[in-house]
Amino acid sequence: MGNGKKGKIIMFPQTKERLIEEAFAALEAKQYKEALRFLRAAEQLGEGSFPIRLGLAVCCYELGEYDEAQWRLAALLNEQPNNSELLQMYVALLLQTNRYREAETLIRSALRRQTLPVSLREQLRQLLRFSEKMNARPLPPAERKRVKRLLESEDIAEHMQLIKQLEKEDIAPVLSLLKQYLSEPKKSPMAKTMLLRLLTVKQIDEAVTVEKFGRLIDVVPSALNEQAETEFASTLLRLLEQRLTAESPSLYETASEIWLRYAYILYPFPPEPADADLWLAALHWMASRFQGMDADMDTLAARYGVAAAEMAKLCKKLHEIEKLSYL
Repeated sequence: MGNGKKGKIIMFPQTKERLIEEAFAALEAKQYKEALRFLRAAEQLGEGSFPIRLGLAVCCYELGEYDEAQWRLAALLNEQPNNSELLQMYVALLLQTNRYREAETLIRSALRRQTLPVSLREQLRQLLRFSEKMNARPLPPAERKRVKRLLESEDIAEHMQLIKQLEKEDIAPVLSLLKQYLSEPKKSPMAKTMLLRLLTVKQIDEAVTVEKFGRLIDVVPSALNEQAETEFASTLLRLLEQRLTAESPSLYETASEIWLRYAYILYPFPPEPADADLWLAALHWMASRFQGMDADMDTLAARYGVAAAEMAKLCKKLHEIEKLSYL
């Protein structure tokens, strides 16, 4: 079974033990694809021991599946912070994917530990010097040019693609350009949300100014707590479900989509006013219109106990954002 033939894994009695045996044989022979198949199958059968999860991380790393390798290694390191083999592998992964800043942070915190073997300490020091040097290097001109496209082009789809690509890169060298993007009034609020979330994931701890709809806000991305920032939006989503699902599940679906897009485009600004009934009435009206039903604003306003004129203002806001989100 372990001779490199592709195909389904046939389940025998004592399958789990057998799979593990096959997996480690393949690992030893450096047949990582094969090993990964067996290990995944063992994991699906509920095998979650440390060696199995380590094997999975090693295979992902060797096969270039760096995102999965990273979260697996991070979880393992969390359980065994003094495991020097894991530490070396994690640092290697960060360097391999050009995340020099993260590597630097990780190595520094490891060097503060007393328990490191001397040989590893020396090796980490060398890697630290290398990371520092890479961090200080200017960004390759091609890279800088690519990020400048963000500021120059009008194509929002291109902006989103560029921001997505930056997830895998060290953004420190282009941070000033990215900050400029966030503060420029002409740039897409949707792409700004994407960019801000990227800065949060990258744990950027310097203040940035975000401009949206003529309003400015200063935030420190690493300190943004998306759950707290979007608390009103989440509460409203629950209320929409309670009020609209009984009436029509598809009406609820449409209203929740409109609302989620609105909250996403507005982030990190909260929706204002923080009046749930007013938003519920406006979303109910918008969703009805979207579905081609005639809804009377005054009737809905009375039903939710809100002023029709206030409700109309929110419908206008939602309508403007709807136009934006289809750019």
